[in-house]
Amino acid sequence: MDQEQLPLISVVMATRNRAGLLKQSMHSVLNQTFRNLELVVVDDGSTDDTRDVVESVIDSRVKYVRGHGRGISAARNTGADHSRGLWTAVHDDDDIMLPTRLEEQLKYADDSVDFIYGAFINFDDASGKLQLHHGRNYGFGPALMTGFAPGHSTWLVRTDLIRKFRYDEGIESAVDNNLTFRMLRSGVRFKHSGVICLLRRVHSGRITDQGGKGQKYVAQMNLAFIKRGFSEDEIDTLSKEARRDWGAVDKKKWETKFLGFIPDHLVKRSGFLLSTNYVEDQLGTLQRLALDDASAMDWFDFVQRCGSGASQDNVTVRVRERPEIESLLQGIELEPKIRRKDNRTLLTEFALGWLDSNPEDNFGTSPYIALVIGESRMWTDQQKKLAVNRFVTGRGRDEFMAGIIEFNSLEAAVRLNAVIFTASDFDYRILASGGIDAVQDRVSMELVPGTDSKSV
Repeated sequence: MDQEQLPLISVVMATRNRAGLLKQSMHSVLNQTFRNLELVVVDDGSTDDTRDVVESVIDSRVKYVRGHGRGISAARNTGADHSRGLWTAVHDDDDIMLPTRLEEQLKYADDSVDFIYGAFINFDDASGKLQLHHGRNYGFGPALMTGFAPGHSTWLVRTDLIRKFRYDEGIESAVDNNLTFRMLRSGVRFKHSGVICLLRRVHSGRITDQGGKGQKYVAQMNLAFIKRGFSEDEIDTLSKEARRDWGAVDKKKWETKFLGFIPDHLVKRSGFLLSTNYVEDQLGTLQRLALDDASAMDWFDFVQRCGSGASQDNVTVRVRERPEIESLLQGIELEPKIRRKDNRTLLTEFALGWLDSNPEDNFGTSPYIALVIGESRMWTDQQKKLAVNRFVTGRGRDEFMAGIIEFNSLEAAVRLNAVIFTASDFDYRILASGGIDAVQDRVSMELVPGTDSKSV
């Protein structure tokens, strides 16, 4: 990164002996849709291959800082001291940051806010089981009620505040609660963004699981600190008010929306990622598509493409079965040689899905449309002019074009196919608008004698 161009966000990651998980965690940060960031990795005295893993990632935004094994709090403070961003995003070395996290959270960054946080999803690294933690709107009520604090790896905080308050290096667990309690008492302004920020890996080596009695003691100490100065009646009143004060998290389809970002050993992807842009040719606007087979990608490739803006709306993800079942399914799935779908198939799947999800835009006032797909070089200018929408994917001789043509009658749709789309390489489908009963009644009245209308 150019020395003169300071990053807006410093993502700080403290790590120790997690080389096996670190690369995935770093990859998820560096492939954010928001790019103006630096990643500060503080190595708290690792004895494994941590340094080699960090240095194998070729990206000028990565900064490696060697610590001295003084503990997680000291490592996080070291990260703050080396950060150049106006804002600091906290991220743990075993978690997966979702691609739009920083972009979405920054929408809440203004002069009225010091500390932005959000929701997160736990995923079991052995089973793939998911659990959403959406969090409460933060204030004294939630803190007094249960000792609640915003999820640590969802924090987006002004860097100068972390440097001012600093993590307490005298404790090794519940350090995030301790810091937020001190900030809360000092008037720091918190905002729940409602953004689901990350996939938090649940495994036996987590710091949270290693704290034991020490963690419980620190939690009790933190709670005693935040309660100081409040009467029992005040605590009871604020706690009751906080019980229903949940953050405004969009929980629609959360269990499937982010499943594709779970590591490969837990899920299997199918369908395709879609990247699109509009270009002009001599006949008007053409929508150029990049359709990439999701089943042929590993986790790293999938995350990178999503971070570059590819849509996963057409991707289907399932949790893997037990090994003995999965081996049978793999055999079934791989037998037909579907390593990568051809461009005609991908374009057909996209076009049919697009028509299904946008019926009003595509049919307009027309009761019928034809979806025509063929090699781009086979399309004539006359055929292209008939299409109200055109899509293209692929390059050179492997480029395919789809066109949508509107009709007022079934007869016209059938006859046009016989008149100008006679080449066998064209796929010509006629689709009708309306409910099944209405379509059947209309088609039965419009059937053209002597023609094949089976494609309707």
